[in-house]
Amino acid sequence: MRVLAIPALVLALSQLGPALWLELKATLAQQLIAAAWRAPGEARPWPWADTFPLARLDLPAQQASLYVLAGGQGHALAFGPAHDSRSSLPGTRGMTVIAGHRDTHFAVLEQVALGDALQLTDKTGLTHHYRVTDMQVVDSRRQPLQLSGDGLALVTCFPF
Repeated sequence: MRVLAIPALVLALSQLGPALWLELKATLAQQLIAAAWRAPGEARPWPWADTFPLARLDLPAQQASLYVLAGGQGHALAFGPAHDSRSSLPGTRGMTVIAGHRDTHFAVLEQVALGDALQLTDKTGLTHHYRVTDMQVVDSRRQPLQLSGDGLALVTCFPF
C-alpha cells in the first residue's frame, strides 16, 4: 500500500503545483498593483508591465474594490478590469468604459442591481459617484458599444 501511496502523492502534488503557482502569482500581482496605485504618476506594477493602475472602482453594496488598469488589451485584463482607451478617462466628460473578465475580477457584477452606487477614484484622488441605472445584455457582434453621453459603462461577457 505504501508503495502506491508515494507515487500517488507525487502525482497529486505535481498537479497541484501549477495551480498553486498561478494563485501565488495572481496574489502577488494584486499586491504590486496596489503598491503602484499608491505611487505617484503612472507607476507600473512591475518593470515589464504594459499597464498601470488608472483608477479604483468601489462597489459598496458588494463590498468590492478593484483597481482599474490602463488599456483594454488582453495583458491588462489578465490582472484586473481595464479602461477602454477609446473611451473617456475617469473623471472627464464623456462615457468611461471599463471591461473585465466575468469569471475573475468582474464576477462581482453578477450581484450588482439597479440603484446600486458605484465610485470611481481617479489617480488625482478625486472620487466620482455613479448609480446603476441600466443593465443590458447585448450581442457585441451586432450592437457596437455606445460611447455617447456622460457616464460609466462596465462591460463583461455573459452569462456569468
